Amino acid sequence: MSTIERLQTGLENVGASDESLVGTMLRPPWLFLLPLLLLLVFMFVGPLLSIVLMSVQPGNSIQLVPTTWTLANYEEIIAGIVSGEGVYGQVMVNTILISLTTTVVTLVFSYPAAYALARKIERFKLLFLLALIVPLFTSVNIRVFGWVLFLVQKGVLQSFLGLFGITTPSLLYQRWTIILGTSYVYMPFMLFPIYLSLLTIEDQLFEAARDLGTSRLKLFKDIVLPMSWPGIVIGSLFVFVLSLGAEVEALLLGGGSIYTAANNISYSFGYSQNWPLGSAQAMGLLIVTLVSGVIILRTIDLQEIAKRGD
Repeated sequence: MSTIERLQTGLENVGASDESLVGTMLRPPWLFLLPLLLLLVFMFVGPLLSIVLMSVQPGNSIQLVPTTWTLANYEEIIAGIVSGEGVYGQVMVNTILISLTTTVVTLVFSYPAAYALARKIERFKLLFLLALIVPLFTSVNIRVFGWVLFLVQKGVLQSFLGLFGITTPSLLYQRWTIILGTSYVYMPFMLFPIYLSLLTIEDQLFEAARDLGTSRLKLFKDIVLPMSWPGIVIGSLFVFVLSLGAEVEALLLGGGSIYTAANNISYSFGYSQNWPLGSAQAMGLLIVTLVSGVIILRTIDLQEIAKRGD
């Protein structure tokens, strides 16, 4: 009898005989979720509720006084977005435009790389994967500062081009440099979901399609793309949501000339010390994130994805 069979027999005997401590603990499975639920309530629901309550306080107030609750902060933000006056309209346009562009750029570059890693590359695959994972272990600030040193005037890029007599203007403090930074930072969050989706495609499907004389274009359109669609959707969700809250990239690569929602929230909480307005802005960004997530996730069947490993 193998070790696994002996363990299975022992567990069956324990469950059938005495009411052991292990058997009792395994009966209500929700107990295993209880520590995580408590952690989420303490670290997510609590701070989120504080932001909601602070957002309905009058301007520059740091105390939660129910008798002074007001929607003036939300009215100011909505009026600014609708009318286009002030910073709110431009901030929202910058934030959504940068997030959408970053999502498209990362998808365009990630899909071919994910397909090559999943279907074509055999040798040194582990090295390629490590090269993609290792940057995630480094602080975002350090990586973005590296881009600043590379693109700044008289920096690494201009010094290198100067050796060949090529002069270029400063490349920093533009919208495309922010998109370059966000695309670089969030590229793995697009690549790995697509890579994992492509790994679920069985080799027999490709062999059967080739035996039937299917062209490469039809093979991609009818098999590869539909099977990898969940990875595209999940990766797009990750990148879009993370880009909505990108602050360091906009601050360092944009130089304050191009404001995003995250920068505006940080300014309200920090420099202006207007916590209620900053909380209302944070709630607005959270609502945009939740709506985007629901819309994106409705395009895939999560139950079908869960059954692929069975």
